[in-house]
Amino acid sequence: MALAATARRAAACASCGCGDPTLTATGVERPYKNRIRVAWEERYGSLTMGDDETGEHTQFLRSTLAASWTPWKRLTIGAILPWVTSWIQRPPGPQGTVNGLGDLELAARLVVFQEKSFAPHHVIWAMGGLKFPTGPRVTDSMGFVVPPDDQPGSGSWDPFGGITYAWFSGELTSFFASGALRWTTRGWDGYRRGSSIVGSLAFQLQPWTWGALQLGGDFVWQQSDTLMTKRAVPNTGGTTGYLAVAFLANPWRDLLIRVAVDAPLLMDLNGTQSVGPQVVAQISYDFN
Repeated sequence: MALAATARRAAACASCGCGDPTLTATGVERPYKNRIRVAWEERYGSLTMGDDETGEHTQFLRSTLAASWTPWKRLTIGAILPWVTSWIQRPPGPQGTVNGLGDLELAARLVVFQEKSFAPHHVIWAMGGLKFPTGPRVTDSMGFVVPPDDQPGSGSWDPFGGITYAWFSGELTSFFASGALRWTTRGWDGYRRGSSIVGSLAFQLQPWTWGALQLGGDFVWQQSDTLMTKRAVPNTGGTTGYLAVAFLANPWRDLLIRVAVDAPLLMDLNGTQSVGPQVVAQISYDFN
């Protein structure tokens, strides 16, 4: 009787509600009916195209609002809307700043395999979507129209699709792998950004109920950009491989924080190019 009198109300999080306490970043969360997740992500990186005298050095901050809803236990639909800020230096001129809304993306993710209905260890998703040319054409801080390759949006309709595999041990470890293809079309002034293939691998260790560590790699292959004349743009396209390290924390209820660093280890880029490390911070919350 004394124990019953002092018992506290039971509480469950979204992860426990689907049979596994594994912390999952947006995109690999285990689906269940009416799951709603909203996320905000900040991504900082840099890119240099050309040599020091005539080239272009860009630092960017990509702020992305994402939302997803699972109307059926196997189907998740989602949307992302980015805001892009770029600081562009073209010697010998002054640095220019570009601010603007990017392009809206809508996607659907379908569970095509899981070995059991409750708390499965193996899950495979197929994903497909479309990027819409919603971002307006912008000018930089000096009033000049920004070239098509530096615009926050591409002005093009770009379909994409891919597949994701996740293994959940139900205890300390999990594993994620994904691959995706994005097919680009012509946008501003007939400019076409290169189509791309991306892949990622991540091994996750979760020694605490509230925190997890990730170690993995990301791979990006991109075609060269092309002009209206179908001529390839110099110093665009190529292959980059990143070492990815991340930390996930669940400080309160269904609030999840993810901080990651992607360090380039492999660069096989066309022409004269280099990319810097990227730092990512994401916060997400499950409302159901």
